[in-house]
Amino acid sequence: MQTTLDCLVCFIRQARSTGKLAAADTALQRDLLEAAGQFLATVDLQSSPPVNAITLYAKMAEVLGTSDPFATIKQKSNLCALGLQESMAQQIAAADDPLRAALRVAIGGNIIDYAAQHEFDIDETMASCLSCAFAVDDYPSLRRKIIDAGSKTRTRTKVLYLCDNCGEIVFDGLCIKELQRQGCTVTAAVRHGPIINDATLVDAQAVKLDKICPVITNGTSCPGTPLADCSNEFIDYFSDADIIISKGMGNFETLSEVNAPVFFLFTVKCMAVAHHVTERKNLAPDTLAAKGEMILMEQVCDKP
Repeated sequence: MQTTLDCLVCFIRQARSTGKLAAADTALQRDLLEAAGQFLATVDLQSSPPVNAITLYAKMAEVLGTSDPFATIKQKSNLCALGLQESMAQQIAAADDPLRAALRVAIGGNIIDYAAQHEFDIDETMASCLSCAFAVDDYPSLRRKIIDAGSKTRTRTKVLYLCDNCGEIVFDGLCIKELQRQGCTVTAAVRHGPIINDATLVDAQAVKLDKICPVITNGTSCPGTPLADCSNEFIDYFSDADIIISKGMGNFETLSEVNAPVFFLFTVKCMAVAHHVTERKNLAPDTLAAKGEMILMEQVCDKP
């Protein structure tokens, strides 16, 4: 997915929201906006929004004098999600289809996003996510491929699970446990370094995700997964996976054109992504309103 002109406006809004969250000093908030304004002149519209965001957040981190201006917010998000973990686990276990329920819970957790221009209530979202309909629902295909991949190789289906944000990774852990119960071997991947509220290895360890499955980094500090910049280790896992579960809009924006066995799981929080989804799935233009619609979408690819 390429960067649009609307994304440029969003970058300025992100600088404003970062200032409100990370800096009480109004002069510092203005410095962030000025840095964002200078950044706009360098944006490559052919690149994806997450790849362009690397430069923006590096500039803002420099202005703020910290490499991780969202550190406190990330910790709070993890603690909040941990407080809901047991309740959500019980609801998944009691569901008629626990895997589908676990996927709903994981997608619901994607509402925790401090780069998207939206307000969210995590308690309200998680309370309702199990009853929300998917706006795009490719679950039958995912279920079938989990079974088929294992039967073809007579081994456990290899899943690479691309994580997104802090807080959300707690619910990813519940989904990963259910995938394991379905006969999958799962490896989770997080960002290599801090950017926005995206989860790093330190964050994954803080919620004990590494006790559920192996956790690697993708080798980049991008709020997405630009394969050209990822580590060789990550590329090996990506290429070897039977199924790739891709969480969040940033991963969708960077992988939406990649020929790989990917299933995208996210909530739609901006119109640029909404338009891209409708184009990819040949849906009516007004299908999505970017109001947190839940997406479980299979990538169209040629990989056997």
